[in-house]
Amino acid sequence: MLIKSILSYRGPLYFSTIDWLLSEFKVAVQEHDISFKTYKKMISVMIEALENVTKYTDQLLCSDKLPKHYCPSCQISCNDTFIVIETSNPVKNQEVKPLRSKIDMVNSHDNHALKELYKSTITDGKFSSKGGAGLGFIEMAKTTGSKLEYDFESLSKDYTLYTLRVSMSK
Repeated sequence: MLIKSILSYRGPLYFSTIDWLLSEFKVAVQEHDISFKTYKKMISVMIEALENVTKYTDQLLCSDKLPKHYCPSCQISCNDTFIVIETSNPVKNQEVKPLRSKIDMVNSHDNHALKELYKSTITDGKFSSKGGAGLGFIEMAKTTGSKLEYDFESLSKDYTLYTLRVSMSK
């Protein structure tokens, strides 16, 4: 099945860049036969995924002097059945285990359990050192009804490339 690229970005990622990517996606959906319902869900997933990138990326790594894979990236693609967002960014090696644990924990829940997990997480009042309450992965899994896919690839003694893929029915 043919997979079409809808949107692709690689470079420093700031909140203004997220706004621009959301606007670009809004234009792109009209060219790729994506329903309004899917568009709304993907906007929610994009916001969560891209905000995670801004929280966990060391922006100083993204420069002309280093290989491109040190820069955050976002790719959205689709085929006749699915739409997929994939984000990548370098993270410090000590972030790998907590990220893997959070995603695995979310993936271990079905939709009903995710709703309960969301309620308990939003009411417990705990925030991470990065400023999040831990709702992003839960929200992405709840919104798409899909398991979150991830990869970690060693970049150096200090950094790992973290890739997150989230797909949903079109």
